[in-house]
Amino acid sequence: MDLAAVLTRYHEQIVAMWAYRLLSDKSSRYSDEPPGEMQRLIDHATYCFRVALVEDDWTYLGQFINFIAHKRLHGGFTLSEVQRAFEQYRETVTPLLVMHVEPAHLTQTLLRLHRGMVSTVTRFSTYFQDLHEEVLRNQAKYLEQEVADRTRKLAESERKYKILVEDINDGYFVLVEGAIVYANNSFARMHGYACHEIMGRQYLEFVAPESREVVETAYQGSNRGLHAPSRLEYLRLHRDERHIPTEIMAKLSSYGGRVATIGICRDIGERVELERKTREAEKLGALAQLAASLAHEINNPLTAIKMNVQMFSEGQLPEQARSRLLSSTLREIEQIRRRISEMMDLTVPFRLKYEQTNLLKLVQGCLRIVGQRMKHQGVRATTRLTSHVRDVLVDPERMEQALVNLLLNALEALPKGGCIFVSSKEWCEEGNAWVHIRVADDGPGIPKEKLPYVFDPFYSQKVGGIGLGLGNVKKIVEAHGGRVTVAKRKPSGVAFTLWLPRK
Repeated sequence: MDLAAVLTRYHEQIVAMWAYRLLSDKSSRYSDEPPGEMQRLIDHATYCFRVALVEDDWTYLGQFINFIAHKRLHGGFTLSEVQRAFEQYRETVTPLLVMHVEPAHLTQTLLRLHRGMVSTVTRFSTYFQDLHEEVLRNQAKYLEQEVADRTRKLAESERKYKILVEDINDGYFVLVEGAIVYANNSFARMHGYACHEIMGRQYLEFVAPESREVVETAYQGSNRGLHAPSRLEYLRLHRDERHIPTEIMAKLSSYGGRVATIGICRDIGERVELERKTREAEKLGALAQLAASLAHEINNPLTAIKMNVQMFSEGQLPEQARSRLLSSTLREIEQIRRRISEMMDLTVPFRLKYEQTNLLKLVQGCLRIVGQRMKHQGVRATTRLTSHVRDVLVDPERMEQALVNLLLNALEALPKGGCIFVSSKEWCEEGNAWVHIRVADDGPGIPKEKLPYVFDPFYSQKVGGIGLGLGNVKKIVEAHGGRVTVAKRKPSGVAFTLWLPRK
């Protein structure tokens, strides 16, 4: 066989053996290449070598050399790694030639292979080196341009920084061992001096006496590497002896090779005054909310009292009915007195007086409180209380307040002929026992998009409503360690559920 026959017949074997050599060489980056991609490259390279060695046509091999030079240069391969890869082609082909080429032609064939490989490696090395030098030249130009750009930007930044520091309204200063070594014009003006008059002086000279201890403590702690507040408010001392609210922000840095404190101080006189006015407005707002809440808590009992008085004035009533109305009126008056007492005594924390309370009697008592109003509106009520829960540990007065609020809320939404449903049941969730008390109605309900806001203070859908009733319900239930939820009732209406821990 001659050279052409060997290279053609054993093409696939050459590709497989050459690929194996490259991929198994752990000393080069070829072992990290994807095997499929390497197989395709080697197959193409083997074809180009065959055309060049057999037909003396170096076009395809030249194109491949140019392609692989760019690819391996960008892949970070060294020249010796690629040279070694080409050399492994010769090591793969040579044994096949020795075995299959006729002895008379073997020497000439091996010389042809040797000259071809020398030409290939030389051409590749020259082109690869030229590419590498071009990359280095481009990189050098890029670095030169980058240095020039950064130098220009640095100069521009320094110019802008100087303009910024000098022109800002806040005071900028640098301290070394507590002495002012640099300050801008704003810092000097804030203290009533010119810049040259404050240089070298201790910073504490410009702090009001009542603030010097806190400023000195923060400064010394920062210098010792201890945690110091990033912002510190104090009173600065003006040249005319005024003590002016000021905020300082400082950090450790270096200045002229020495440890320094760099900071900004800002006049906060207007902000302090605004905060004072805001606090006053908040107090007035809290007072208004308190008044509105008090009005709401008094309005419900007053409504019941008014209805009782109207019934007295309508004509003669049986003694039993008169006695019942009087008892109801006194109970409502006592409720008003109790609510006023609770809201006037704001210094006393919100406390509950827990008692074992009969759930059936609690619900019945709440229905009696709103009974006259229900009768007047033509609204009925049904109850379905679980027999498993007789007594619950609650504050009966607070729980009565919450349930009455829910009943009145339902009454205000119901037309004549409507119905209120009160039910209870026991529930176990994650190992904890709960009691559910559900108050629902068959009224028009609440739009779904408004349900999340019904417990918010001052949120009300009623004309003239102040939106505190449901907020008070939520507050009372949460004080018991429970929660309250609201949902649409099918087919109509709305349902409130009180979740109370079973104690």
